[in-house]
Amino acid sequence: MSVAALVLGLFAFIAVLRILDAQRVAGGIIDTTQQALSVMMNSDIAVEDKEAQVQRASIKLLGGFFWITAIGAASLGASAFIVWGGAALGFYTVDKAISVALGWPFIIGSTAAAIALWIALEKLQKTTPEANAPAEVPYSPLDKALHDFAFASPERQIRLGALETKLYGRRIRTETSKKPVFITSLPRAGTTIMLEGLASLPHFASATYQHMPFTLSPLLWGGFSRKFRKAGDKSERAHGDGIEVGLDSPEAFEEMLWMAFWPEHFANNRITPWTAEDEKPEFEAFFRTHMAKIVATKPGATRYISKNNANIARLALLERLFTDASIVVPIRNPRAQVRSLLRQHLRFADLHAREPFARRYMEGIGHFEFGAALRPIEFTTLRTSLPAPEHVDFWLRYWIDAYQNVLATAGPRTFFVDHDALCATPHSLLHELTAAIELEDQGGVSAMADILRAPRPTPDLSAASPSLMQRADILHEELCSQAIGRTLSPTGKVMK
Repeated sequence: MSVAALVLGLFAFIAVLRILDAQRVAGGIIDTTQQALSVMMNSDIAVEDKEAQVQRASIKLLGGFFWITAIGAASLGASAFIVWGGAALGFYTVDKAISVALGWPFIIGSTAAAIALWIALEKLQKTTPEANAPAEVPYSPLDKALHDFAFASPERQIRLGALETKLYGRRIRTETSKKPVFITSLPRAGTTIMLEGLASLPHFASATYQHMPFTLSPLLWGGFSRKFRKAGDKSERAHGDGIEVGLDSPEAFEEMLWMAFWPEHFANNRITPWTAEDEKPEFEAFFRTHMAKIVATKPGATRYISKNNANIARLALLERLFTDASIVVPIRNPRAQVRSLLRQHLRFADLHAREPFARRYMEGIGHFEFGAALRPIEFTTLRTSLPAPEHVDFWLRYWIDAYQNVLATAGPRTFFVDHDALCATPHSLLHELTAAIELEDQGGVSAMADILRAPRPTPDLSAASPSLMQRADILHEELCSQAIGRTLSPTGKVMK
């Protein structure tokens, strides 16, 4: 009888842990600790703000420790009550129960049973519709801690990249930094699809999720992380747009390099554009070496390709630094793009309110486009009466400012692509695009057409200002008139 009582006590112990959600409470303690460490290591936060945030975290941690202690006491109390109750009823003595509990057979057996029971309950819980939903932030506490550590110090990332250059000097071929391709536009213009299609060709290499979070040392960290990360599995990204990503998927991590070398352009509430005259020789040298490193991560690749939405704020500088580069700017109908921008902002604002790490992640990789992480690029200083980002006119004005700036700063190596036309008739425009970016072997580009979806009917932005909408329509037509396929010379070459 004593064994049966001890087994029931074990079940009671686990039941109370789950009922009081001990796993969530413990996770909250870990998250709070990580946030506090991230604040302490962040050099952009003032000392006074650090002290205030760390004090709040300390109070929260104290409450968490009291709560987890209470849960532990309640679990032990439930188990002890069952065992004591059996002894009180005369089924066995307390000494007998303690003797059995301290014996090796029961210790080993109960441990195995507890683990099996916990795993079974986890699997049972995951059969519910809510548990089957994809995780919005699929990172373990260890993953979060590693990312926070990497994001906290851009200087550390630069030093690690410099060390990598010394260690992998023989694999880094500087000639592969020639003829890079930079894909850029405002978000939701088709840049991700463009990157996925071109990066799948054997000629191009791009940064991938395998290189996170130490993206400035892709050879060193990418090779190390591949040892313990499982490639191949894909899941829908946080945007909820149906695009699935895995460790080998290309992604926009280039902005971390710009943040590391140009911190003065990243204010707390905005990003200031670059000019063609901006100069930092150490940045240019590091960037060229970094591009060669990325190419070295993909066997057979000969050219670097990236997607970076913020590059629309530095078109002239990119063309000056890399005279042989091709800059591809997808252009999407403003009605569809603005509606998507607003939806994504609201989606990420909600996510950031519920998942603080999601905001830290986006800010750490330089994605300041949406939600609580929003830092608009200051294309114009004449923004005295902007509506809130929750209103469609904010994004419509931002769209107009952005693409007016693109028209004003784009040079002869910047190529516009009508995204809607590309999706409707991909084959002909794809071949013209590959000719524009000087891709010698165009045989595999037809496969890219398979990932393009026909454009949906243009939505009606009824809440938008009619005058702003008219300006956006005129600007959209002007951009598309300069897109590839619209401006061809008699020889078939793209003209600017």
